[in-house]
Order: sequence, then structure tokens, then C-alpha cells
Amino acid sequence: MRRYAALLLAVLTLGAGLVVVAGLGSVASSSPAADPALSARQCALAGRVHYPGQGCSRHHCVRGAFMTKEGHDAELCERAGRKGWAYGQPINSQRCRQLGRVWTGPINICASNPDRRHKVIRHAPQCLDPRATYVSQREVEGWYDECLSPRRLRQLSRVAKSDGISLPQAAKDRSAHNCDYRGGWVFVDGVCERRVGPPPASALGGTFMTGDSVSWRAWDDLRRRTDGWTLDLRPGRRLDELAGRLDWYRADHGDPDRVIIELGTNRRVGYTEDRFRATMATIPADTPVLMFLPFREPTRDNANLVAATQRYATWIKRLAADRPRTCLADWPSYASQHLSNLVDGEHPDRQHEDWYARYVVRAWDNCARQLGL
Repeated sequence: MRRYAALLLAVLTLGAGLVVVAGLGSVASSSPAADPALSARQCALAGRVHYPGQGCSRHHCVRGAFMTKEGHDAELCERAGRKGWAYGQPINSQRCRQLGRVWTGPINICASNPDRRHKVIRHAPQCLDPRATYVSQREVEGWYDECLSPRRLRQLSRVAKSDGISLPQAAKDRSAHNCDYRGGWVFVDGVCERRVGPPPASALGGTFMTGDSVSWRAWDDLRRRTDGWTLDLRPGRRLDELAGRLDWYRADHGDPDRVIIELGTNRRVGYTEDRFRATMATIPADTPVLMFLPFREPTRDNANLVAATQRYATWIKRLAADRPRTCLADWPSYASQHLSNLVDGEHPDRQHEDWYARYVVRAWDNCARQLGL
């Protein structure tokens, strides 16, 4: 057992700022809330303290880190300091694995390098392949960090040497998976570059769904239950970001054939109904649109957030009454009847992510029937 513990600790400390903590003195003996669904390795990759026999702490981070995300079943830590970073990023499971990185399913997060002082990490624990090399980029859409196989590392090292640039610079525009996430870019002869001209006819149209953390938690289940939908889902996304998400989709596909919008949970101070309507007016009037009314269960300390959510729901209802070929999904009514399926009065818990995905698919099927599609 001691040999196993020593081996596990050795593996998990290979990456910058990544350690396993068996206990913190009196903290461990107080039986803190812990999540048994995460293994010791997954817990370390989230920057959280692991308690043998109990699970991964929901409230305590490893030394040198602090809680940056405390949502139940989504707890995540961040390394302190000017070059500190979150231990994970909301990159969907498919993209995360394509980048060669470890996906932690119980908290829906892709393992990330928390110490940005280190741009290149050999044998990083954030990589699926223990032989891989982790290369840091900007960790934003289209410029995500990537784990390089030994073969790709050799190829890109030759490019870096030939061009007199760093390995991260050589890798930056030579990832097909990152390129696919940059609206209006194409991968040509091993290099990502801006496309000249409109998207090809074969790529036009499609079904576009954009959403926040409510639907993000069900990304895997939605992907299994939908055929060809583009699932543009991300925690924290706000209604005022809708215009940018439509632009991102149009850069590669033109106007979508169908639009599904699950936004309004998160508040944006200063955003107005006129701006919302102006964004919706950019969608052709004959395009079918399904909008989910947002919902937050009221508590003692979220009155401002609930008020904003209800205000956005009112805007959406008024828009649906005025716009042709528009359906509403009454998520507040359905969620209120199934509060035990929500982890915090807002998000589906991990046992009910597929339950939520089924609700989304039913809502679209009902909309399609209503519109005679």
C-alpha cells in the first residue's frame, strides 16, 4: 500500500503545482464534505485535497491554491500568484481528448496547467499519454493548450528550430483541433489560416444550440441524443453574448437552419431588451427558433440574480409572441416540479444530466411538430 501511495504521489507531482495531500491535520479529522466520485488523481488534477477513504474535498485546495469555482459537483481550484491559473477549463469532453488532455467527467472539466510560468511540461499528468509533452497556449477558444505525442513533438521541434521560434509558437497554428474552433479559419497543409471567401456550400446551415452551464453539464448526453447539432455550451455564458456566438457560427456555416437558445441564467448589468431584440433580428424571420425560459430557484441570498433571470424570461416571452416560427420551452415550470434533480436549484446534478438532455430533445421535437417541420 505504501508503494502504491508513493507511486501515485510521484505521478501526480510531475506537473507544475500538482500535488496530492492526504490530509491537513485538524482539517482532515473534521470529516469535511468530500466527493467520492473523484479518484485521487482526478482530485489532484482539480487542485483539491484528497482524503483517503472519504474522497475529494469540496471546500479545500492543495497548498498554494484557492477555490475559484464552488458550484456543487463542479468544484475547482486555482493556483495563487500572478502566473497562477485554474486547474481545469470548460472544454468539452470530445475536444479535451482531441487535445490529448485528461477529462474529469464527475466535474465536467478538462485538466489544465495551473502554473503558467511553465510553457512546456514533459510527462505532464494533464495529458492522456504519460509520454506526451504539455504545451501551454492562451487557453481560450481556438488557442487551447495541447498535449503533443512524441512524434508531434519531434515534428514541431524541427519547425521551431528551423524558424527560430519557441515550441509553443510552432504549435500555436499547427493544431487541426484548435483550428476547428476558430470561426472563419481553415487548416491547410498543416497550418491554420484565415479562410478567404465564404464557407463552402456543403458547410452551410445546420442546427446551432448555444447555452450556459445548465446545458453544459449535459454536453455528453446531448451529443449522444442529437444528430449533427453544434453544441456551443459554456459555463457562465450570458444573454448578451448571443450576438457573438451567432457570429462565431456564421463564420463557418452561414445562418443556421435551426437555432436553440438556453441563456439568461447569468446576469449582465446594463444589458437591455432593445439590444436583445436587435440580436434576434439578425436571425432570418423564417428560421425556426426554440428558446428556453431561464430559471433560478429563489434563496435568501440570490434575489438580484433571480430578478435578472425573471427579467430575461419576460423579454424572451415578449420576443416569442412577436416573432414567427418561435417556440418556448417552459423550463421554470418543469424544473420547479423536479427540484430534487437539481443540485443547487439551477443545474441538473450528475445523476440527472441525461434527464436534462432528454428534456431538451423533447422540447425541440415539440417545437418541430408545432411549426410543422
